[in-house]
Amino acid sequence: MKRILAFLILMVVVVSCGKTKESKKENNDYLKPESTGRINHVIVVVSPDHWKGKIGQAFKELLEQPIPGLPQPEYLFNVSTIPPTAFTKMFQNSRNLLVLQLADREVFKTTKNKYALPQTIVELKAKTEAELVELIKTRGPEMIGVFRNEDLASIQKENRQNKLVTKITALSNLGVQMQIPNKYRVVMDTLGSFMWLRSHIAGGIAVGDQTNNLIAYKVPMFTSEEPILNQIIKNRDRIGKAFIRGNNEDTMYMITEAARTPVMKEVTIDGKKAYETRGTWEVFGAYNAGPFLNYSIIDEKDNSVLVVEGFNYAPSVNKRDFVFELEAILKTTKIK
Repeated sequence: MKRILAFLILMVVVVSCGKTKESKKENNDYLKPESTGRINHVIVVVSPDHWKGKIGQAFKELLEQPIPGLPQPEYLFNVSTIPPTAFTKMFQNSRNLLVLQLADREVFKTTKNKYALPQTIVELKAKTEAELVELIKTRGPEMIGVFRNEDLASIQKENRQNKLVTKITALSNLGVQMQIPNKYRVVMDTLGSFMWLRSHIAGGIAVGDQTNNLIAYKVPMFTSEEPILNQIIKNRDRIGKAFIRGNNEDTMYMITEAARTPVMKEVTIDGKKAYETRGTWEVFGAYNAGPFLNYSIIDEKDNSVLVVEGFNYAPSVNKRDFVFELEAILKTTKIK
């Protein structure tokens, strides 16, 4: 009996180990190196002749739409190009890869983690130059979404591994959960329902007193009496005057910059209808200014609007990646 029991245990262990090895063999993730390259940077594998011609022009036109809400024109990605002959191991480990080339059939394909982790490879192929140009125009926005979503997911994964453990009373009172990295510190956490967290930016292009900021609060449900964007701006300005003050607290406070009309679109956050608003803020009575990203989420259960917002202060440097970090955090918002 003991021999039979020992044999059965041994068989379970062998089968279990076999499945584990088979699973690892299928994806080979444990053998793959860490990918290289920054977020919002794409390596394009393309023939130099194609890049100089209509194919490259179509791709550049796709990316040359400035990101809304930034004080200076900035584009979605930094782009580097390499010819197919140079696509060696050094470049195969890049975070974001785009392959543009002619082939015997049309291809739009996304592959994840082929050579490194994390990694996104998008292939756009067509039979002729004209067909590839058309493919870039029709599937280009989808391609952009793939790269952006994967970069957002990468930041969110890192945030989960280094999350803030400090209890935020305002978030609890608002019934909100959010994946906030531990580099953020509390500026204001009211016993009511207003939160303000701040992270000082250090390293890279950041110098001086540059910060990313997160705020959260609730406002009454939108009415049909005036445009939604106008109500969002009024909510921002009211909260700014009440809580976000300048050096002279009596006369200086944050407002939405009047010279630039914010850009708003309807999105979904935590399965709920929401409005994404990108624009610029300024301090009334001072010269401080910067971009903001606001999500006004419809909470029908509570008949109110939950507002989560990030704003950045980083004068004299590009701000795209800072706002991208805020977007990654804000999109993890969940209403309990």
